[in-house]
Amino acid sequence: MNKKLFFAIGLIANFTFAQTYENGGLSTGATAKSGVAAPTGYTWSELQSNTGSTTESNTTTGYQVTSNENAFLADDFTIPPGSQWQISSIDFFGYDSGYTDTTNPYTTVRVNIYSSDPSVAGAVSIFGDDTTNRFLSGENAFIYRIGNTAVPASSPSSTSTSRRIFKIKANTPVTLGPGTYWIKYQLDNVVLANGGSSPLVTVIGSRGLPGFNAKTYDTVANTWSPIIDKGKPSTAPDVNMDIPFIITYTSATLGTNETVQYDNRVQVYPNPVKDVFKISNAENTNAVEILDTSGKLVKAFKGSEQYNVSDLPKGNYIVSIKSNGTTKITKLIKN
Repeated sequence: MNKKLFFAIGLIANFTFAQTYENGGLSTGATAKSGVAAPTGYTWSELQSNTGSTTESNTTTGYQVTSNENAFLADDFTIPPGSQWQISSIDFFGYDSGYTDTTNPYTTVRVNIYSSDPSVAGAVSIFGDDTTNRFLSGENAFIYRIGNTAVPASSPSSTSTSRRIFKIKANTPVTLGPGTYWIKYQLDNVVLANGGSSPLVTVIGSRGLPGFNAKTYDTVANTWSPIIDKGKPSTAPDVNMDIPFIITYTSATLGTNETVQYDNRVQVYPNPVKDVFKISNAENTNAVEILDTSGKLVKAFKGSEQYNVSDLPKGNYIVSIKSNGTTKITKLIKN
């Protein structure tokens, strides 16, 4: 999926500022579809059904991503024209079913960045490799991965806390210009008998978006395969998936006088939107601003439960969410 990060910023030249690019949503909120609250301080990452569907849902909680499972995962990201990213680190996510400790178990992360899809001949590795350990740190992400607790009605999932998600940071000092790149990565640990898996990008109200295109690599068979969610029940259509990651970087192309964060725990839904949207996982929201892609303010709200944009023309917009002194940015598509 070609993912472009747009920022609503003042055009103050020649400043450098830290930002993060997030590949997709993961948390779905503190209350499951069945109404069960997550443990205090945690949110769920619940497998989804398409909005309005009561018969089909996702069924894949994650994909294997460790060396003892002979697996790497890969996904793409796009740096917009005119930009240059000085990348310092990339965060990945992992869990192991049944691991109950809150201490991060992952100690190894291998990262390889390619000029294009590594499953296609001609791709060139431009940073990293398949062997070097680039582990910097790991921490509890305070998210539990669960199945869909309401759909299909005949086979709901429990709100089990057996899949605690951890965030693992890799040291990736590299500067990249405009273009579409692929990240190939692998996680390892010293305490998990079952190895570990990566959760998949989770979009509220959607089993998966049309551009999702992540892949898995089998190191023994030397084969690539698309990452697929086969759905529940078995008659549900297969859906391509993406994997979540966070890129932290600075950019000398544009500047701003405030710290801006693109946070995948903050979800705007429905997205695309026709009239009214809501924001999940953005506690204590003080103000919400809608800006066009040039950074011009077109609409402003006080913090609320929902936001009406029915009067805006169709197109792409930036949602700026101000909460507890932090500004978080995400993209909104108006239909």
